[in-house]
Parts: sequence; structure tokens; C-alpha cells
Amino acid sequence: MARVLPALLAGTAVCVLMGCSSGSSGSQPPASSSSGSSSSGASVSPVSSGSTAGLGLSRRYDEAPALLVQCGLSHGTIKPQTGQPWYADGKVLPLTGSGSDDHDAEFSTWWDANETITIGGMTLSGWREWAASNDKLPPAVCGPSVSASALQAQVFPGQPNPWDG
Repeated sequence: MARVLPALLAGTAVCVLMGCSSGSSGSQPPASSSSGSSSSGASVSPVSSGSTAGLGLSRRYDEAPALLVQCGLSHGTIKPQTGQPWYADGKVLPLTGSGSDDHDAEFSTWWDANETITIGGMTLSGWREWAASNDKLPPAVCGPSVSASALQAQVFPGQPNPWDG
């Protein structure tokens, strides 16, 4: 596992920078399941390009966990323990802006411990990469009509929105 993650991330970065495509319309997940977990708790973005497209992909990669978890909460496939400071009344609380307190740090801790949850045949960490690369949320996790852009505005109020889908 320790050797697979760096290779997977390096391959993703190279593919993104070179404009690789899976050959599909982007509506289906990749064939394999990814479970890239960072032991340090730090987020590792699949792209380091300074281009506008690279920055959008990087922001989507950073924001995807909260959006995916909100979808899982809404569809009943994710049930966090009670008392999570980033969660109330079935919703991921705003992770940025006024009143966000330490929600982002607490959410990151929860994500690191739970990113291997499997929904629709893939781990949350795999769906994170899929969502960032496809600029939309996966129907297998969020249903067919959830707008990533609208959901981002709720979870990250006042922040630039890198989602088109």
C-alpha cells in the first residue's frame, strides 16, 4: 500500500498535466477503486500546475470530500457519530467564513479516518478523484440531479466556486 499511493498520485498528476482521458463520457467511475489515505492528515492534491485549469482541479479536489459527505448524509449512506462539530441537522456545516470555527480541521480529521467508506463500488477517496477530474459529483453517491456548484455554495459560502457541474 505504501508504494501504491505515491505511484497512483504521480500517475494522476502526470495524466492531468498531459490531458489524459479515460475514454468515457465521465459518467462512469474508473474501473479500479482507490483508497489513497494520507497518514499525516495532510491533503495531497493530484495537480501542482499553476494553470487556471490546474488551480480549478486542485480546488475541486480539496472541496470534494465535504460535498461527497453531504451527499452521503442526504442519501443515508454516511452516518457520522453524534457530536461531530462539523455536522448538524443532517448537514455539513459551512467549513469557511464566519461561524465556521474549527469545522474544517474537525472535518479533515473525520475524513482521514473514514475516506475508505465504500459507496457505489468505490471508496470516498476514489470518488474524490473522480469528482475533481470530472467537474461534477458522482450520481452513484449524490444522485443524478445534485449540482456540485450549488452544494459548494452552501458548504463553502463566499468562496470562489470551481465547479461547473
